Order: sequence, then structure tokens, then C-alpha cells
Amino acid sequence: MIRFIFIFLSLLLGANAISQNTNLSDYSYVVVPEEFEFLEKADQYKMNSMAKFYFEKYGFNAYMSDSTPNANRCDGLYANVEELRTILGTKLQIVLKDCDDNEIYRGTEGKSKYKEFEKAYQDALRKSFSSLEAMRVHQKDVVLIATDTSKKTEAKETIENPKMLELTKPKVSRVSGNLLPDAKFSNYSNSGKSFLLRKTTEGYSLYEESTSAADGLLLKGKIILMDTVVKYMDTSGNVADAAFDATGNLIIKKDGSSTVYKFEI
Repeated sequence: MIRFIFIFLSLLLGANAISQNTNLSDYSYVVVPEEFEFLEKADQYKMNSMAKFYFEKYGFNAYMSDSTPNANRCDGLYANVEELRTILGTKLQIVLKDCDDNEIYRGTEGKSKYKEFEKAYQDALRKSFSSLEAMRVHQKDVVLIATDTSKKTEAKETIENPKMLELTKPKVSRVSGNLLPDAKFSNYSNSGKSFLLRKTTEGYSLYEESTSAADGLLLKGKIILMDTVVKYMDTSGNVADAAFDATGNLIIKKDGSSTVYKFEI
């Protein structure tokens, strides 16, 4: 019995050491896959976009795998979410590996008792990020590989650095006379609150980060594209004019006043 307890404690302390002795701030970015293995398709239930959103919220420079920065692979971390076996409910766990596929962080288990798949997965994912929130990660600047591979350009916020502009500014395209973001997911802020903009087939959906929502994201409204017209309709059915400026900010105009959602890097 004593031997069993000793082995159990050793394993427990070893697992904790992975999290406690690894400084995630020493890395400059994290890559989130387009699809998790336990799901059936890319970004099912918005799980991958939510993971990116939470990583950015808790101090990481997060990228989807199809938009990984042109940087040293070993400067980055590679994220995965695993579904753990459980008799009741849903249980998920965040795993981070380095460029050599070594596991360097395994987060706390996020558990949910919701029966509906979408609510259960999103609730468990949100809870699984609690340990990362406590670590107060602040990743360093991304170091981009210049066109001349013998040189590197440090990614800092300066207009003299065109590579940084490419990395930090949103990509916008002009469609039917309107500037529109190209990214599948973008982060915004307004009045101290955080928002997620998700590109859809009809336009965009705007979500507010909210602890009152089961999945941590509360739908605020939709941006609908109709030929040359861009409109915003909130969840109550109220309609207003909408537009994006060259820096990616979302502007909603109604009754002579404007509400600006600032694009966040």
C-alpha cells in the first residue's frame, strides 16, 4: 500500500512539474489545428476558433495552422485538445508540444455535464483553459524569417517594418466597393469587452465573451452582405448600417451615432 502511494505521488509530482517548470512565455506563438481528432470536421462546434480566442486572451500569439507565421518552427508551440474517457459528461484537456513533438504542458481537465454535444464540448473547453489563465503567460514578440534567409526581422510594432504590418494588420479585401476582413476569425474590443468576429457564408457573426454563456461566447448579431450593402442585425432583429475601415475596425452606425469595435492584434 505504501509503495502504491509513493508511485502515485511520484507520477502526480512529475505531471505537475511539466506545467510548473515550463515557461510558456519563452515561446513566441502557438499553432491551433483546423480540426481536433475527436471531432468529425474542421472547427466543429466552433471548437478550434474558440481555442484560438482563449489562447489569445491568456497571453499567447495564436494562429490557425493555415496561417502560421513565417518564423522558426521551434519558436512556436503546437496545441491539441484531447477528449478523455469518462462515464458521465464530457472531459477535455489542453496539450502543448514543442517542434520536436515533446509534450511540455498538459492543462487541467475541463469537465461538463451538458448532454447536448455543442454545449458540452464548448463548456469543457472553456474550463480546460483555467490553468493557463492562472499561469499569466505573456509570449514574446514573433521573430519573422526575412525573404533573405540569412537574416531575421524582429516583429515589433513599427511602420518601418513591413513584415510586422503583414503579420499584425488584418487582411481586408474590397468587395463590391466595401472593405471586408479576409480572416475566418478576428478579435475585437469595445468598452473594455472582448469580441470574436467569425466569417460565415452570409457575412460575419459577432460574439461577445461572456461568463453567462455556456460556451463563453454570446452571439450579439450578424453582419449581412447584400450586393453593395453591408448591414448589421442584432439578436433582437434591429438593423443598422455597418462598415469596416482599412485597419479592420468594425463600425456600426444607427440613428446618427457610431459604435466602433476595434480590431485587436
